[in-house]
Amino acid sequence: MTLATATSHVDDLLAGIDAATPSVGLLDEGAKREIRRAALTAVCVPGYQVPFGSREMPVARGWGSGGLQVTLAVIGTVDTVKVIDQGDDAGVNATNLRRLIAGSTGCTESADSREATVIQTRHRVPEQPLHEGHVLVLQVPVPEPLRGVQRSVAECARMHAEADYSTMWVSLYEDLVRNGVITKSTGYPVLVGGRYVMATTPIPRWDVPRLHRSEHLSLFGAGREKRIFAVPPHTDVEPLTFDDVPFEVEAADGVCARCGSDDTFLVEAGKGRFACSDTEWCARVQESDADGQAHRELAPLHLLPTRAARPEVQESHIPAPQVQESHIPEPGRHEWALLVEGLGKVHGPGGSSAVPGTGPSHGTAVSPSTGAIVAAWDVGFDVAPGEAIGLIGESGSGKSTVLRCVVGDERASAGRLFLAGVDDGDTDVLTLDGPARRKLRIATLGIVHQDPSDGLALDVTAGGNIAERLTAAGWRSFGAIRARAAELLERVEVPLSRMDDPVRTFSGGMRQRVQIAKALATDPAVLLLDEPTTGLDASVAAGVLDLLRSLLAERDVAAVVVSHDFAVIEALTDRSLVMQLGRVVEQGLTDQLFRDPHHPYTQRLVAAARR
Repeated sequence: MTLATATSHVDDLLAGIDAATPSVGLLDEGAKREIRRAALTAVCVPGYQVPFGSREMPVARGWGSGGLQVTLAVIGTVDTVKVIDQGDDAGVNATNLRRLIAGSTGCTESADSREATVIQTRHRVPEQPLHEGHVLVLQVPVPEPLRGVQRSVAECARMHAEADYSTMWVSLYEDLVRNGVITKSTGYPVLVGGRYVMATTPIPRWDVPRLHRSEHLSLFGAGREKRIFAVPPHTDVEPLTFDDVPFEVEAADGVCARCGSDDTFLVEAGKGRFACSDTEWCARVQESDADGQAHRELAPLHLLPTRAARPEVQESHIPAPQVQESHIPEPGRHEWALLVEGLGKVHGPGGSSAVPGTGPSHGTAVSPSTGAIVAAWDVGFDVAPGEAIGLIGESGSGKSTVLRCVVGDERASAGRLFLAGVDDGDTDVLTLDGPARRKLRIATLGIVHQDPSDGLALDVTAGGNIAERLTAAGWRSFGAIRARAAELLERVEVPLSRMDDPVRTFSGGMRQRVQIAKALATDPAVLLLDEPTTGLDASVAAGVLDLLRSLLAERDVAAVVVSHDFAVIEALTDRSLVMQLGRVVEQGLTDQLFRDPHHPYTQRLVAAARR
């Protein structure tokens, strides 16, 4: 559906709204225009949450402020309204809302979906197939699909903007691990128009297929959050699901006790019986006033659960790790995997003009002219595949700043950065925007933080943490993700019996091992290690160092190791740069620096390491 077609469709639906619409003060004309504009925007950007400004509606609990506001804004005197509450259009809430809408707008009312043009609903999409003349308005209790996996509103906005939905896949992975099936019912996440993940609250999974390429327009209104989002006609609505775990709808072991239907969404009716959730459809079937054949053809019976399709995730069925051949990239034009030239970072005003008067020769990193802090300046190095380079210095030396600039956590003030795996090393990575830099962390860069909580979700299982990186890289096979996670965890010596335990229950050393496994999940070309053993007991740190040493030896990966401990640098690296007050004061082969340091600062570091 083109943008012009979608906009024209909504314009036609709203054409019946005229200035003569009666009003009893429930929603003023200014608020209606605001909501209509938001609805038009939502149709043009399917699945995107559009904010709108309006006061909370003074309505009874359960009436759905967001849905009511949308309905009052888009309905006109030529329309017919139907209201459904939990599938029932004859209940107290549904009846009162229908009368309220009709009385305040001058539209007609009906309990027949075939006669209605605007259907306001909570929990259900009508069993009666809807067509292009229908507007379905849903009252939404929880509009944000990321709320369960991300608390920060700003971070949720960023994730939507960058289509960064790996944590949603992790939530499905964890559900499968815990329960053997995806148990989520209402609010099942879907991808709308191939772009935005949307929560299908408040409808059950049974109704999700009715949104896919539907003929009708669906408008979702969240009153408390002041958000509107839409599914225009003929829009793809695809449930998030793994390639080897089919999407399933709810199943009831029986038929409707009233009409005998077995192709509708059934709810418990007591004494082991079931009944159609949609009371209008149930009554029409009993009266032989329904096209049962057409309904059955559209019912999602092919999506009912099949036990054979469910993955086995018990401990005894964890896929056996498969040893893969080491990935050796094709030779490129460059001998290096990472090249850093003249990198600098200034915190505060002045930029390069703040640099004079700072550094080891002046004994300060604070600019005498601007007061800015010159955290790093004129730092350059390269590292080849299979090589490890160290950045060593005391706290405040600038080594971690350099690493953060390489990662993209900080924007460098000067310099250039190249990765052989990005445009064959021709593009200065520092010129890329934030989203592009973050994508590099998935395919090209692997990061091991000093604090495992910075690189892991502690409430997620060990396998789930690895799944986050794999799903971000595009992996969609549950079995393949499980096998890859098992392979990596075994390699870093984490017992497979702990694969499905939350990382929060792990010791510090084991958390660090899980973080290493996660960093290596996508076979990155460059591995960045930030104080990988700081905070660990000596024996645990020694084990982690042994693990890292063997991993670096067996993989053709370029590594950058940041540490204040010369023992760590000596154990892991081939060459090293010594930093003091933001500058490189000495560099060379690590073993030579350790045996014969020239700079006084390096001599002090070596002396401290030998004690």
